Amino acid sequence: MAKEPQQLKWVESLLPEDEYRRKGMFGGFAYYVHEKIILLMFENPGVRSYRSQQYDFEIWNGCMFPVEKEFQEKALENFPFLVSHPILPKWLYLPLETEGFDDMVADILAQAIKPTSFWGSFPKGKSKKSPKVVSDKAMSRLSEKLDTSKPRMFSDEPAEQTLAHAKKISDLKNLGPTTEQVFHKAGIKTAQQFIKMGWKKALIQLVKSNPKNRHTIFAYVLIGALTNKEWNRLSDEEKIEARDFVHSLAPDKKKPSRKTQKKQSVKKAPQKKNTKKISRKK
Repeated sequence: MAKEPQQLKWVESLLPEDEYRRKGMFGGFAYYVHEKIILLMFENPGVRSYRSQQYDFEIWNGCMFPVEKEFQEKALENFPFLVSHPILPKWLYLPLETEGFDDMVADILAQAIKPTSFWGSFPKGKSKKSPKVVSDKAMSRLSEKLDTSKPRMFSDEPAEQTLAHAKKISDLKNLGPTTEQVFHKAGIKTAQQFIKMGWKKALIQLVKSNPKNRHTIFAYVLIGALTNKEWNRLSDEEKIEARDFVHSLAPDKKKPSRKTQKKQSVKKAPQKKNTKKISRKK
């Protein structure tokens, strides 16, 4: 098992920064928030069978969401695209190959990280306490931790004022210190440089720096940063534009060489059948 997630590394950006911990589990990665496990990620494509049983999806390549049995019906009402994992039926699973995977994972985790959410499961040995009513003061502190809008004095300002005051990448909404390092590696050093580029040019440069940056959620984050909005509160039009642009950045399939193309274009001429009748000597 890899020490770090690869293709699904971006999912960690959906979790409250500095509030989660990760550990290896079942050959994948388990994520805990306040001692409650809320997510498992697997990166093992191609496996569709278990104990001679065949499945029509990859069973160890995607995200799994722990939900106690009494809440699974409610979870499936809200997210009917989830399925019970064939090997770990206690938990609900979303294969990576599912169309719209990025948005679905984001929607689920937005619910799962809420303090009073029924999503998640306490490991054995931990008491399964009922969700506590969080005080207004505690909720305010938690909201500040979950909000990556950076500096707080900018959080309620109009987008124009926020962008004018921003100096560091992490001064913008949705962008924290970790993302700031990603920008720096791509050669984008300041907030004003990013603002001048716009989110599309910035994303192109980020993808060139690291192809793993090419995913829809990252595009949402960039748009939200430049409009001073939470990435999951974008309009449908903004989301569609982001998805279309990300898809346009997909690498072209390798074209066959000219030699291969020539071979493919040249078809063997069908052999003519000998229609001459052979005369028999009398």
